[in-house]
Amino acid sequence: MKITKLSTAALLAALSWSTSALAETSINVLYAFPSQFKELQEKLATEFHRQHPDINITFRPPAQTYDDGTAEVLRSSIVNDAPDVYFNGLNQLRVLVKQGNAVALDGFVDDKGEWDRLGYIPSMMSLGEVEGRSFGLPFSISTPIIYVNEDLLHKAGGTIENFPHDWKSIIELSGRMNDAEHHVTGLVYAHDASGNWLYQALVTSDGGSMGSADGCSVKFSDEHGKRALEQLQAFHDAGMPDMEWKLGRQAFAAGTVGIYVESSSVVTQMEKNIDGRFEMATMPFPITSKDGRLPAGGSVVMVLSKDRVRQKAAFEYAKFVTGPQGQTMMANMTGYAPGNQKALDDPKLLKDYYAKRPNLTTGISQLPLMTGWYNWSGQNSVKIVGVIQNYLNDVVSGRDTADKIMPAMARDVQQLLSSNCTPTSK
Repeated sequence: MKITKLSTAALLAALSWSTSALAETSINVLYAFPSQFKELQEKLATEFHRQHPDINITFRPPAQTYDDGTAEVLRSSIVNDAPDVYFNGLNQLRVLVKQGNAVALDGFVDDKGEWDRLGYIPSMMSLGEVEGRSFGLPFSISTPIIYVNEDLLHKAGGTIENFPHDWKSIIELSGRMNDAEHHVTGLVYAHDASGNWLYQALVTSDGGSMGSADGCSVKFSDEHGKRALEQLQAFHDAGMPDMEWKLGRQAFAAGTVGIYVESSSVVTQMEKNIDGRFEMATMPFPITSKDGRLPAGGSVVMVLSKDRVRQKAAFEYAKFVTGPQGQTMMANMTGYAPGNQKALDDPKLLKDYYAKRPNLTTGISQLPLMTGWYNWSGQNSVKIVGVIQNYLNDVVSGRDTADKIMPAMARDVQQLLSSNCTPTSK
């Protein structure tokens, strides 16, 4: 009997080892903007695997923008090949919840108070909610800001202390910075940022909204949206070139753009690319109304896997990259704001980080003005972004005027909503 017991023990040990080996799980991850995130994503995966050797992380080829990524997820979901984890832009939550197999994350915690205990900042946690349920954990949050080449500013007779806070004065200043002989452009506004984000910023900073709360009706055709479109035309009329955001970043870092308006997310990358060739400062985005708000940019981490085992592994990864350590790594390598209070409170992590980085504090200081990045409802949400962008391009390029573009843009978007809109709230 003793031998039998020993044999049984040995058998159980062997079975235990076998079960452990079989328990190893692999999950695949999709993210966007590799120019900003590739190095960070790889470091996050490496550190996570070191702490969780039973979970392997593989990456799908990254999408160029959040909208491209969402379109890819929707296509892959049709053939049951969606990624297990997706870093989704804040403007495309609704469509993935309705059509993209998004998993509600509340089922992984005992109660909603668990989110607070894990350190998530409530206002940022809310960015990943649809109809009161959590579908995404806050990974990277940004606001639009102004990048200023102080060397060119001084040549134009300005100082950062007296930098203007309204668009009319900023345009006038940029005109003094224009220098054709030295190939210097005074102003570039990243009008083609993913998800019509910087057009929306002009709308919401004026107190308006892109659409109704349920995502089913156009509202940008009102006076706020019209003024926003007219502002883009004013940039063109003042001599701003029709320059893509990628080229805008490169040109600013090269010292050939005086004022560049884009996301706070690229502060760290911009400082690295400038490499001391000139002094850079950041300034807040102009607010033109007492009701003005700024759309939160960035992404949340979503779980899309249908397999229960991979869902659990995916949630562990989502918790890590949005937890104190992951958020510290993210903040150190980008200009995005973290969504985890524990990271901000820990002196070993980020407590003193922003005090030493004044260019990052501009975006942080605007967080109280944060509003959601607008989500269109229905299966045409990605297509709508493209339709709006085409019209914005026409205005910025000078091919057409704001007053002629607005009726057509509002009509085309509303038609896409009317044919495929699924309201989520009233």
